[in-house]
Amino acid sequence: MKYPIFKVHVDVPSAMKEVEAVLSSGFINEGEQVTKLNNHLSEYFNHKQTVVLNSCTSALTLSLKLSGVCPGDEVITTSMTCVASNTPIHNLGAKIVWCDIDSKTGNIDPSKIESLITEKTKAVLCVNWAGLPCQLDELMSVCNKHGIKLIQDAAHSFGAQYNNKHVCHSAHYTCYSLQAIKHITSGDGGVLVVNTNDDDFNRAKRLKWFGIDREATKDEKGEWKGQRWEADIKEAGYKFHMNNISAAIGLSQLPHIEELISKHTRNGLLYEKLFSNNSKITPLNYPDFSNPSFWVYTILLNDNIDRDLVVEKLNSEGINAGLVHIPNHNYTCFKESITNLPETDYFSNHQISLPCGWWIEEEDINFITNKLFEILDNE
Repeated sequence: MKYPIFKVHVDVPSAMKEVEAVLSSGFINEGEQVTKLNNHLSEYFNHKQTVVLNSCTSALTLSLKLSGVCPGDEVITTSMTCVASNTPIHNLGAKIVWCDIDSKTGNIDPSKIESLITEKTKAVLCVNWAGLPCQLDELMSVCNKHGIKLIQDAAHSFGAQYNNKHVCHSAHYTCYSLQAIKHITSGDGGVLVVNTNDDDFNRAKRLKWFGIDREATKDEKGEWKGQRWEADIKEAGYKFHMNNISAAIGLSQLPHIEELISKHTRNGLLYEKLFSNNSKITPLNYPDFSNPSFWVYTILLNDNIDRDLVVEKLNSEGINAGLVHIPNHNYTCFKESITNLPETDYFSNHQISLPCGWWIEEEDINFITNKLFEILDNE
């Protein structure tokens, strides 16, 4: 496709230099590079409680654990997302409780959550669809009222802001993705930002590595003392840590973060302007006091339009438009949670996502928009 919806950004010379240094050192597991990446991202998010991991799915799993989710508990979540958002709930033995979205935003509807809360509810999981922040104030208000946690899947929204801060400041736990096709990448990886307390933060750092307190086995100079395996393991954890090779790739991305995010944002706002007066297209809404990072640009097409045919025609023009995700509630693996989600179904049947990334220039946006208008005029 001439206009791909996803493209991996890698500064090859810089990445090769960083990776070569790791390979030459002979130490490729979690070490200096992981620590360095973690510190840089902590500074970027302006948040001290940042934990770099091997995937966003791992970050979600730890968030659920920190929220107290155990077998038999319930987690309220959105179906309109990647299946990776919801498999951690299932894998921890908890019950998924689907909450409908607002079809005007693609995000979970805060007004529909309270009626789903029971004594078994431990958390609400929201997803910032396409990089557009959820109504985080409203979600936090409901969660705090009922003493449950808000977990934010920010896989689509690296760099997005809410109330002039990174979105990670507006939920109890926020999970970012550094997977290949996200805004920035470490090949694969994730980031957990803990916005509760030091105990949760320290627990997350232990759980990411089998439950071992790596800090407790270092002396004042940061050097290892004794054998790490001699330290008591009070809670069994996971193998969720990042390795130095992935971190090296991530480090090579750091100088480009602001440029990449600004290009995604520029393109999203340009689409928004061009689509604002077309009666056959509805752009998605987002809070006025938020700044989306537009991973992709999603629109809804009118009822009388054959969405699939439009996608097919755009693809034939070299425009890689399509469906980024489909609803999860129809998957057999989640059959025990099946319910009626009319807004989610409507959104799913009318959505189309367009290329919006750093590789797309203004003239490309104009070409894609004009082709879409031409196709819609003939519908």
